[in-house]
Amino acid sequence: MRIVLLGPPGAGKGTQAQRLAALIGARHIPVGEIVRSEIAAGTPLGNQIREYNDQGELVPDDLIVQLLLPIVVNERSWVLDGFPRTCGQADALDAILTETRTALDAVVALDIPDDLVIARLSGRLQSQATGRIYHTLDNPPPADDPGPFVRRADDTPEHIARRLEVYHAESEPLEAYYAERGLLRQIDATGSIDAVTAAIISALQPPASNTPARKDATGDQTAQKRASDEVT
Repeated sequence: MRIVLLGPPGAGKGTQAQRLAALIGARHIPVGEIVRSEIAAGTPLGNQIREYNDQGELVPDDLIVQLLLPIVVNERSWVLDGFPRTCGQADALDAILTETRTALDAVVALDIPDDLVIARLSGRLQSQATGRIYHTLDNPPPADDPGPFVRRADDTPEHIARRLEVYHAESEPLEAYYAERGLLRQIDATGSIDAVTAAIISALQPPASNTPARKDATGDQTAQKRASDEVT
């Protein structure tokens, strides 16, 4: 399957993408983590991206596409976390998929109010060893992650407010973009991590067939095909 996760910062995209990818046997593509690695490496592309990040602005579409193109093309099943963030990026992703004769299976939008976003981000931690995201209260680091654990530089009240403004203006329209294509699955992301994961899996289930059961020539009833208990 090829799935995109949408949602504001703090909605839990990283956590849910990791879980979903493990459940369906797909590769988790954490775009923000890939971008930060590029910046840390000090590559010319990473330095260009750093300038936009430092200002709290969205990185231009063509720079992100350069990073993601080889990954998206070479993986058969993936969960995109953090891309696309604009309708322009969505168009670019569509172009890549069309060129490779593939298509998205679903787009999952995690819905959460701004006040809860602020509360979540204020307790967020990231492991420098694994890149995984945790929370001091809701999802503390496990014993097998060596850390160290740090707060991201953009998890300050000023940065959070700016990122939410950018999200509502630039990224939120993606919900209508994908709804028009019949791909959108909206999920209430205010519940527990397990509850949100369960809601995502349920939303990805194929609809049950309404075709009536038929009898064959011997009078035995042909069993209807049922939806899978687990998305594969």
